Amino acid sequence: MAAPLTDTLFPSTRWSLLHKLREGTEEEARAALETLCRAYWQPLYCVARRRQLSEHDAQDAVQGFFESILRRETFATADEAEGKLRQLLLRAFDNFHTQQWQKATRQKRGGGVEHVCLDAAMDPARAEQVYQKSDPAQSLEALYNREWASALLSRALEALRADYEKRGWQERYELLLGPLIQQGDETQLGELAASAGMSAGALRVMLHRMRTHYRGQIERELSHTLGTSDPATLREEMQELFKAFSTP
Repeated sequence: MAAPLTDTLFPSTRWSLLHKLREGTEEEARAALETLCRAYWQPLYCVARRRQLSEHDAQDAVQGFFESILRRETFATADEAEGKLRQLLLRAFDNFHTQQWQKATRQKRGGGVEHVCLDAAMDPARAEQVYQKSDPAQSLEALYNREWASALLSRALEALRADYEKRGWQERYELLLGPLIQQGDETQLGELAASAGMSAGALRVMLHRMRTHYRGQIERELSHTLGTSDPATLREEMQELFKAFSTP
C-alpha cells in the first residue's frame, strides 16, 4: 500500500511539526505553533531588526507571521525537498516581511487577530538586547542560525537548572556552571575544587556528569522543536547547533 500523502510530504524525521500545523487538529496546531514560537521568535525578531524594521514593527512582523501560520496560510505546499524546516521558516518569514507584514500589522492594531505566541517566547526587551549585541558584519542567515542556537542552549540550560534544583543540587549547579559553559584549565578546576572542599578528581567526575545531563537536555530541546526523536536527525542538528557559533 502506498504511503499516505501526508507521510510523503511530512516524514517523521524533521517535519512532524509542520504536518501538525497543516493537517492537525486545532489543539495540535496550537501546540506545534507554541513550539515554533519558543524556538524561533527571538531569531526572527533579530532578522526583522537587521531588515531595518523598528523595534515595534519587528515585533508586529514576527507576531503577524506566526498568526498567518496558525491560520494555515503559510506552508500550504511545503515539502521536505525544500530543505531544513529552520531554513524554510526563514524564507517564509522573508516572504511574509516583504509582501504581507504591513497588512498583518494593520489587522493586529485594529483588533480581531488572536494572540498566538507564548509570553516567555515574546520577550521583546531581551530580544532587542540580543540584537544589539549581535555582530553587524555577520550575514543575516548566520545571525538567524546563531540566535536559534543560542536560544536553544539557553532553554536547555534552564531545564538543567530546574532539574538540579528538583534533585536538591542547587549548590552543585552553581559551583559547576562556570566550567560547564567556559572550558577551564586544570589549574582553575583545581582551585575551584579546593574552594569547595573536594578533590580535583571528584569535581571532574561531577562536571562530566553535568555535561552529560546538559547534552541530554539539548537533545530533548532539539527533539521537541523538530517533533522527532530520530537519532540521525538529532546528530545532524547537534552538529548544526555548534556550527552556528563558528560561521561568520
